[in-house]
Amino acid sequence: MCEPPLRPDRSHIPGSLAALARWAARRNRLVLAAAALFVVLTGLLSAGVSAHLSSGGWLAENTQAAQVRNRLAQSPHGGMPPLLLLARTTGSVDDPPARTAGTRLAEDLRQVPGVTGVDSYWTGPLDPTTSTPALPPPPDPLLRATDGHTALIAVWLDTTEPAQHAAITEVLAHADGRHGPLKTRAAGEAAVTRALQVYSERDLVRMELLALPLTFVLLFLMFGSIPAALLPLAVGTVAITGTAAILRAIATMTPISAFALSLTTAVGLALAVDYSLFLIARYREETALGRPHAQAVVLAAHTAGRTVIVSAGVVAVSLLGLLLFPVPLMRSLATAGISVIVLAAAASLLIVPAGLACFGERLAGRDVLARRRQAARAAGRWATVATAVMRRPLVVVTLTSALLLLLALPFREVTFGFSAERALPSDSPVARTMNDVHSGFPHLGTEIDVVLPDWHPARPEDTDRLDAYARDLSRLPGVQGLRTATGTYLDGKPVGRLCQPTEATPSHHPCAGLRRFTLTSGTWLAINAEPWPYSTAAVDLLDAVRARPAPVPAHTGGATADFLDTRTSAFQHLPGAVTVVTVATLALLLAFTRSLFLPLKALLINLLSLTATFGAMVYVFQQGHLRHWFGDFAMTGNTDLSLPFIAFFLAFGLSMDYEILLLARITEAHGRTRDTVRATAEGMQAAAPLFTASAAVVLVVLLALAVTDVAVLKTIAVTVALSVLLDAAVIRPLLVPAVMKLAGDANWWLPAPWRRRSPLRPGPELPRHHTAAPANPQPADDVPLST
Repeated sequence: MCEPPLRPDRSHIPGSLAALARWAARRNRLVLAAAALFVVLTGLLSAGVSAHLSSGGWLAENTQAAQVRNRLAQSPHGGMPPLLLLARTTGSVDDPPARTAGTRLAEDLRQVPGVTGVDSYWTGPLDPTTSTPALPPPPDPLLRATDGHTALIAVWLDTTEPAQHAAITEVLAHADGRHGPLKTRAAGEAAVTRALQVYSERDLVRMELLALPLTFVLLFLMFGSIPAALLPLAVGTVAITGTAAILRAIATMTPISAFALSLTTAVGLALAVDYSLFLIARYREETALGRPHAQAVVLAAHTAGRTVIVSAGVVAVSLLGLLLFPVPLMRSLATAGISVIVLAAAASLLIVPAGLACFGERLAGRDVLARRRQAARAAGRWATVATAVMRRPLVVVTLTSALLLLLALPFREVTFGFSAERALPSDSPVARTMNDVHSGFPHLGTEIDVVLPDWHPARPEDTDRLDAYARDLSRLPGVQGLRTATGTYLDGKPVGRLCQPTEATPSHHPCAGLRRFTLTSGTWLAINAEPWPYSTAAVDLLDAVRARPAPVPAHTGGATADFLDTRTSAFQHLPGAVTVVTVATLALLLAFTRSLFLPLKALLINLLSLTATFGAMVYVFQQGHLRHWFGDFAMTGNTDLSLPFIAFFLAFGLSMDYEILLLARITEAHGRTRDTVRATAEGMQAAAPLFTASAAVVLVVLLALAVTDVAVLKTIAVTVALSVLLDAAVIRPLLVPAVMKLAGDANWWLPAPWRRRSPLRPGPELPRHHTAAPANPQPADDVPLST
C-alpha cells in the first residue's frame, strides 16, 4: 500500500523534469492507477496482434524487381508460385490412380477463396476465374522429379495479406496430408512465411517466460528490495503493451513485420530497466547524502532524468536511420523500436517518481544486500581500474583497438543473401520439404522472371520474335528450362507447347499460354535455373539475361533480381542514414556535454566496437563456428542482407546509452574538480556499477531471445549481445579512460560562441541552503548504486 502523500518539496528545484516529478509524486496513486489502466486497455487493443503481422518485408520497394512483382501479381499464375505441394507416391506419378488423385486435388484447390491459380504435373494451369480448365496439355516435365515418384502442385495466392493468410490456412488444412496414393507436404515461400510466423509467436512467449523471471532476480540483486525491483518491470510492461497496441493500429494501414514484436519486447524491457535503474539509484544516492525523501525524489528526476531523456533521444535517433531504407522490415523495426523507447522513457519519468513516493523510504532503507555492496564500493575498484588504465593510456588504446579489429576480421568474408527457409530450424517440416524440393527439382532452385512491358505477341511476326528470344535465353549456361506464351524451351529448342493446336488456335499462335504468360501490361517469360538464387552463378546468369537483346526493353525479377536490387538500394541509402544518425547524435551529445571532443570520441569508439559485432555475425552464423554454443540453426553460407544494418543501428543506440551514462558522471565530476584524471576515475566509480548491471539485464533479455528457433532473431540477439558485452567489459572501463587521459584538456574544449550553458547539461543545480546535505556532496561509500 502507498504511504501518505509526500509533504510538499520546498527546495524549488528548477526545470520541467523536476516539476513533472513533483506532480507524479504528489499524485502517486493516480499515476500508478492510470499506468495499470493503460496496461489493461493496450493489452486488450493489442490482443491477437501477431495474427495481423507479416513475416515478409525483406525486399526493397520501388525497384525494377518490385515492378516485375507487381506486374506478375496481375496474372493468376504470375511469377514463382508462393505455395508448393510436394506429392509423392510409392508407384509412378503417371499411374491412373495417382493422376486421378492429383487432378482431383488440383480441382479442389482452385475452389479455395484466395487461390488465384493452380498448376500441376497432371492438369496444367487451372484458373479459378474460368468455369472450365484450360485444354489439358501433355504432362509438364518441369513439375515431375527424375525419380518418377514425385510431382508438384503449384498454387498462386491473392497478394493481399488477410486474404493470403486465410487461403494458406485453408489450403494447408485441406491439402497437407494423404490423398489416395499421394502423400502431400507443403513448401514454398508462403509456407515458409507461415512457419516463421508460428515459430516467432511461440518464441516470443518462450522469451518472456525466460527473461522476466531472470530479470526480476537480477533487479532484486541490484536493489535488494522487491518494490524497487518491480518498478522497472512495471515500466517495461507499459512500454511493451503500448507498443504492441501501436503496431496493431499501424498494421491496418501498412504491413508490419512479426519480428518487430519480438525485438520490441527485448528492447523495451532492457531500456525500461536502464531508465528505472538510473532514477532509483540516483534517488538512493541523494537519500544517502542526507537529503529529505521528497527532495530526493525530485532531484533524482532532475539529474538522472536528463540522462534518460538524452539516452532515449540518442537510441531513437539511431533507429531513425532504419526508417530511411526502402525495406519494410527495417521500417517496421524502426517504428516499433522508436515507439517502445519513447514509451519507456515517458513511463519511467512518471511511474518511478510515483513509485518512489508511494513506497516511501522503504526503497532507500530496505536493502538486504547493502553491506556487501558497501564493502565493494568502499574498495573503489572501478576507480582503481580507471586510474591504472590512465597510467598507460597509449598501451591500453593500442591493445584494445587491436583486439576489436582482430574480432572484426571475419567480416571481410561476408557474403550477402537471404535466409529464406534456412531461417527455420533444421527439423522444421517445411524446411525438410523445401530441401526435398531442391533435391528433386533442382531446375526450380532459381526463377528469373523476364517481363516485356506493354508488348503482346498478337501477330505471327511478334510470335516469331518471342520464339527467337526464348530460344536465345534458353541457351544460356545454367538454364534448366524456359516457359513463355510460345511454349517450353531447353538448350535453344522447344520441348513442348502449352496447348494442343486446333483449327481455332493454329500452331504459330500462343493459344492457351496467353492466359498465363500474357499479362494485361506485357508478356512474361519464366526461366528456371539450377544455381542457388544468391550464388555468384545465379548473379552471372541474371547479368547475362539482362545483356541479351529483347523484342522490347525487358525488366527482370525473381529471387536473384530481388536480392540484387535490394542490396543496391540498401547501400545507396546507407550514407544518408548514417549521416542523419551521426549529425543528430553529435548535436544531442554536444548539447549534453558542452564539449566538441567528447561527442566525436563517443562516435568513433562506438564504431570501433561495432566492427567486432559484424565479425561475430559472419564467424558464427555464416561460417558456422561455435554452433553448439547457440543452439541448432541451419548454416546458410551467407549473411542475411538486412541483418548487419539492423544490428548496426540497434547496437549503436544501446552502446550510446552506456556512453551517455558515463559521460554524465564524468562531466559532473569535472564540474566539481576541474581535473580530467580525477573526474574520469570518480565518474567511472559512480557509473560502472550501473552500466554493468544494466548490461547484465540486457544480456539476459537478448540471450533469452537467442534461444528462439528462428535464425534471424537468434543472429540479431547474439551479435547485439556481444556488442553490449564488449561495451561493458572493454570499451567503457578500458578504452574510454585511456582516451580521456590522452585527450587531457581537449576533452572540454568548446568554441567561445557555444559556451553558454546547455539545458541538457548534466549535474545538480541546487541551492545548498535548502537541504541538510553537505555543502560539497560526494558519492557515499555505502550507496549501493549511483548514476
